[in-house]
Amino acid sequence: MKLTFAIWNTLDGGSDTGSDARLRRQMALLATFAPTVVGLQECKHWDRDYFRTFHLAEQLLGMRGFLRPSAHHGCHLAIFIREDAGLTVIEQRHEYGHPYWHGAARIVVQADGHPPPVQLASIHLAPSSPVIRLAEAEALGLIAKEHPAIIGGDFNALPARDPEPRRVEGRSRRKLDRRPAQALEEAGFIDVGAHTKDTTPTVGHDSELPYRCDRIYTTLPAGAITGHQIITSADNESDHRPVIAEFDLANTTRDTQTTSQS
Repeated sequence: MKLTFAIWNTLDGGSDTGSDARLRRQMALLATFAPTVVGLQECKHWDRDYFRTFHLAEQLLGMRGFLRPSAHHGCHLAIFIREDAGLTVIEQRHEYGHPYWHGAARIVVQADGHPPPVQLASIHLAPSSPVIRLAEAEALGLIAKEHPAIIGGDFNALPARDPEPRRVEGRSRRKLDRRPAQALEEAGFIDVGAHTKDTTPTVGHDSELPYRCDRIYTTLPAGAITGHQIITSADNESDHRPVIAEFDLANTTRDTQTTSQS
């Protein structure tokens, strides 16, 4: 089956002084890509008022959602799936507590025609501390030892091998750290943007440091990756750009069969 994974850091949960108009525009944009899975970050205070905003996002996307409250700043994480596209949730495996700053919204699904379960996660690494980010990335490496995984979100530091950005001063220098990305790759995660040679910055259109902060990784075979794009048409909707990755799970089955026969 085909799986389209979209991620976006919404910036303050898509809310502006109590208005949800920006959130509605964000969800409408994501819906145009007919995603199978959506991972959102910075879902600020979506648990207030009996989870009203969280359920609004479910309705706007037409998807079933799971919210993982953050321990810091109200920057909750959410992951949504389109059940009528052939995905069935079999477990919730959210990450929280040390070493995670915000945690991770993680579910395990069964996909039609793809026997092994697949893990899906929305990630948001620590905003300020390179030390915490490295520990988080190393902990995420443990996920790779379970089921095949697709994870995506705001990694708050450089990719492993993208071109070196111009040097910056002050706190932004803390983002010039490739160790978390390297730890993920050492654990078996493929950076989908790097694999498809799409190094378009996802932040920096309104700051001093343009780089590919928002990324999607997978432990599926590289042959399962069929597409990747960074959306640059909605820069007024968030300080982060949405990222879309496409997968064909049938290719993983073929790869497995080929390996077993060789």
